[in-house]
Amino acid sequence: TGSSLSLLAEKHFLCLLCRDIFTSPVTIPCGHSFCLSCLSQFWTRHQSKYCPDCRRLFANKPDLSVNRILADVSENYRKADVQQMIQDRVQKIERLKSSLESSYLREVRESQKVFAALVCSMEKAHKAVVSAIEDKQREEEQRVQARIKDIKGEIEQLRNHMSQSDPQVSYQSEDMKQVVLMKDWSRVSIETDPCVGFTRRAMSDILEKIKLEVNRLSKSLKRLEKYTEVNLSGKTAHPFLSVSDDRKEVRHTNKLQEVPDHPTRFDRVANVLAKESFSSGRCYWEVEVGTKIEWNLGVARQSINRKGKFTVCPANGFWTLSLKAGGQYVANTSPVTFVALEQRPRTVGVFLDYTEGRVSFYCAESGVHIYTFTDRFTDRLYPIFSPGRPHGGKNTAPLIITSSFCSI
Repeated sequence: TGSSLSLLAEKHFLCLLCRDIFTSPVTIPCGHSFCLSCLSQFWTRHQSKYCPDCRRLFANKPDLSVNRILADVSENYRKADVQQMIQDRVQKIERLKSSLESSYLREVRESQKVFAALVCSMEKAHKAVVSAIEDKQREEEQRVQARIKDIKGEIEQLRNHMSQSDPQVSYQSEDMKQVVLMKDWSRVSIETDPCVGFTRRAMSDILEKIKLEVNRLSKSLKRLEKYTEVNLSGKTAHPFLSVSDDRKEVRHTNKLQEVPDHPTRFDRVANVLAKESFSSGRCYWEVEVGTKIEWNLGVARQSINRKGKFTVCPANGFWTLSLKAGGQYVANTSPVTFVALEQRPRTVGVFLDYTEGRVSFYCAESGVHIYTFTDRFTDRLYPIFSPGRPHGGKNTAPLIITSSFCSI
């Protein structure tokens, strides 16, 4: 039955060569089973007839008759899997209907709270700037009044001298000496811009508060409702890459794997796509990068070139963030954009808002925003992963998909 089949591990129904559920499975004398087409292509490429799993060599080509029992069980497993997927999606529709209104209401309330706090903060900052300017103005007025008083005093002295002076009086007289010693006011001025920097410092403080609020909101991405798993597609993986049985991990083996050729497989650049793709809504997933020294993450459109060499950039259908072997984080724009990070992320969050045309990257531990691409999407988008080259054993750890979320 479907329920009992679902209890069996998927690996029992997977072909070692294509890593998908058996199609027309054949069982060879050593007891291992493969898809008929996969095994036929494998033997055609290698000339000799041996088992791709245990390497047992057969003197004569075994009879490749479809194992009807395994074929029926595999087909039933496939149907059970599809039925489960249908059931999950029917339940999801109901959850989406019930959560749609509350989701938007919650977002409106959150935005009101955030922007009200921002407006209040700006009003307080403006009042503080005005108060500081007024204090400075009073201080300058007192200084100017003191100088005006001094100038008026000297004017009075000069007038007295003029009314009392006698042309016969010597320039050596005491009155004349006082006039000569008077201050040279032509060199005295007041500060023309005494409040320069007040507004700039206030705006810097506000920008810092906004930055903290953005980081706080970034952490709230984890509140998004769980929708579907992000799983790696073995059919797209470059032959250098090894995908785990649970389709959550990928590592660079530095050795070409025995895999069948496939139109969707990368043959030059060591990438792998997810099985899932997105053409609407908002999705979020996290990838553990640990202490790796090189990797590449992001999304790619369905129609990208997978054969030969190509440049990873938005114009070619890639929106990705990379860590280069030299320790530099790079957003793969054209030309590239270097990104400075205070904290090295061990887990990277990728947030896709298809409708708004945004792909954002975050440090999952701190919530700090790393970089955002803005574009207009028209094709289906697939999560893309590259674990980087091994670099003599320094970068052999896998990339691990740790969680995935989606919201409409």
